[in-house]
Amino acid sequence: MKQFSLALIPLTALLALATAALSANPDHVKRLLDSGVCPGCDLSEASLYSYELGLADLKGANLTAAALQGSNLNSANLTDAVMERANLALVKFQNANLQGAKLYKANLYGADLTNADLSGADLREASLEGADLRGANLTGTNFEKANLVKARMFGAVITGAKFDGARMPNGAEYKPGGVLQPRPTPRPSPFLLKPDQ
Repeated sequence: MKQFSLALIPLTALLALATAALSANPDHVKRLLDSGVCPGCDLSEASLYSYELGLADLKGANLTAAALQGSNLNSANLTDAVMERANLALVKFQNANLQGAKLYKANLYGADLTNADLSGADLREASLEGADLRGANLTGTNFEKANLVKARMFGAVITGAKFDGARMPNGAEYKPGGVLQPRPTPRPSPFLLKPDQ
């Protein structure tokens, strides 16, 4: 029995080292939390639940499989950041710059992306159920096979966006080659009286 236990020690140590090598660089995590400036940092698999990271500079950062659920990233710079398979549920991204961000299979359930710039972002197979995309720039964004059920998209710019196979806000699947028509801007009723009338 003792031989078996001793044989497990090197294996356990190797597994611990392998796990540490796959997780975030601790110096980069400290830099982000201390200064909010960490472009190009390795934050893969970082656990940053409910952090205040508004205005953070994470341009080109690696946030693969990171957990940022409930964090505030309002007005953050996440241009070209890699956030594939990241947990971004309920994250606040208001006015954030996510141009060219890679969000393949990311969880953005209930995320607030109001007025965010997602132009050219990769959101294939991402979950955006209940997300707020009102006023967002979605020019050239790839939503193929994404889940957009109950997402709010009023006022979003969707020019050149790809939705093939995506579940749309109404629950219907978007068919390849389909054309999205922007909703017309509501006009005031001519029958409404002005206050002075």
